[in-house]
Amino acid sequence: MKKAFLGVVALVAVGVLAARAADPDTVSRERARVQADTNTVTTVTQYTAIRAGCLLTGKVNGTNAVWVAVSAGTNGWVKIAQGQ
Repeated sequence: MKKAFLGVVALVAVGVLAARAADPDTVSRERARVQADTNTVTTVTQYTAIRAGCLLTGKVNGTNAVWVAVSAGTNGWVKIAQGQ
């Protein structure tokens, strides 16, 4: 009886964890949405936004800023934050 109960508890736990796991498509979309520049100076026109809402982050000890795309393409970046 104890083994059956533990088996049911284990199956329920696996089901709960599977339900909470991130959808792989969502993870890949988010990875494509956020771009990181590793150069000392960020030239935003070198990065193409897939759609509005994409983020571009500049390197710490470099530009150290964050841009958001207001439209798809290379000319839609707007700086929203600047680090010190």
